[in-house]
Amino acid sequence: MDSSGREVRSDMTDSTTMPLDIIRSGKPCSADDSRGGSRKREEVLAVAAQCFLTRGYEGASVNGMSRRSGISKESIYRYFGSKKELFEAVIERQLEEHQRKLDRLDTTHGAMELREALVVVAETALTVLGSENTLALRRLVFDEARRAPELGDYYYRIGPERALATLRKLFTEHVVECAFDSEALSRYFLAMTCHGPILERECRMAVEPTRDSVARLAATVVDDFMSAFLRVRS
Repeated sequence: MDSSGREVRSDMTDSTTMPLDIIRSGKPCSADDSRGGSRKREEVLAVAAQCFLTRGYEGASVNGMSRRSGISKESIYRYFGSKKELFEAVIERQLEEHQRKLDRLDTTHGAMELREALVVVAETALTVLGSENTLALRRLVFDEARRAPELGDYYYRIGPERALATLRKLFTEHVVECAFDSEALSRYFLAMTCHGPILERECRMAVEPTRDSVARLAATVVDDFMSAFLRVRS
């Protein structure tokens, strides 16, 4: 309670009150794993994503999310312990496709040629990062990271670092001769794949890519990269 008798829940309104010590999984804080609970949590995330993207991190309020979703603030507290944790769950939700494809690649790449695996990584990165929602979310993350660096760290670990980990594994297992180690190759590959297209999207010089345009660009980047950098096992 404050001096006027109003209930204060600073953990959901002050973005600095609950520092993050670990990467959150985005799972509900309660033990409610029922279908209704999962559906309600997804509704909260959908509304929260829209609020963050349209109003920014500071402008988005849990009260507003509660009104728009028809879900009580108490229920939102039960699923997410803080506004920061809710924002992290929105980030994870936006990168869900990215993580799912990389997880699948981690388990199947042994049966794939290196070129085929690199095309999957490139297509995944270009599709996710080129979407309007991801671009808007990245801007929010970068802006908020100035005040709460742990949010930037969280985005980096489940986004770019997740892709780098997959690439390091691919290059370690497939490359025979190269002047660069797997860490350098991974970073150069992501730079070649993403820098130009994402810069053009951020500057509004290009529209959101289609599946066909992503496939063509990914194939070209992979072929150029392999020609310039690699000798692989036959």
